[in-house]
Amino acid sequence: FFASFAKFWPYNLTLGLGHYQFDLMDGGGWASYFNSIELASWTAVVGTIMIFIGAYLVEKSKGFEAGRSAMQFLCIIPMAVPGLVLGLAYIFFFNHPDNPLGFLYHTMPILVICTVTHFYTVSHLTAVTALKQMDPEFESVSASLKVPFYKTFRRVTVPVCVPAILDISMYLFVNAMTTVSAVVFLYSPDTTLASVAVLNMDDAGDTAPAAAMGMMIVFTAAGVRLIHAILTRGLARRTQAWRK
Repeated sequence: FFASFAKFWPYNLTLGLGHYQFDLMDGGGWASYFNSIELASWTAVVGTIMIFIGAYLVEKSKGFEAGRSAMQFLCIIPMAVPGLVLGLAYIFFFNHPDNPLGFLYHTMPILVICTVTHFYTVSHLTAVTALKQMDPEFESVSASLKVPFYKTFRRVTVPVCVPAILDISMYLFVNAMTTVSAVVFLYSPDTTLASVAVLNMDDAGDTAPAAAMGMMIVFTAAGVRLIHAILTRGLARRTQAWRK
């Protein structure tokens, strides 16, 4: 923290904001920081929706036992795959000349897809745990009353699982801001990320600017955590009174 404000660490410890002028240094400038914000936002939104719906299908759907078991197995696999391996796999797959999805390489969507995949397992288990806490009779009663499952999902399941949904969103956002291992192989000059910029600036000998960019990531993650706490407390009063 202190090194990001010192003019010339560790020799001139006079405080200043010069190291936060990222556009004057190697690493991608402020654009890399805003790219990380964009990546984290898309990852949180798209990932949360995809993961929660996937967990709902695994936990609450009826029949297709083999398919649900296979899906559960696939959801656990990302935890066993290192980010380095995941990034290399994406290079080989999306960079192949015959792949019709090759246009995604070096774009923001591929970074979002890779990041969601990388952190899928923990979020999936969080969603499944929240769904297991619900009384299974909700779906049975809805079916007996001929209420469409999507209405039960929207009016009952989602409100009950709001704390878990917010936890998943925060987890994905914060990890997307800090991840390096997989995305370091997939970014382009236009999609450089703050976490990658920290490495580039440190490699260039700009230790203090790297510390400054690192602090921007910390400040952002702390701000998101504060917003998460406020939203969780406010929504808990409205949707979780039944737990008391």
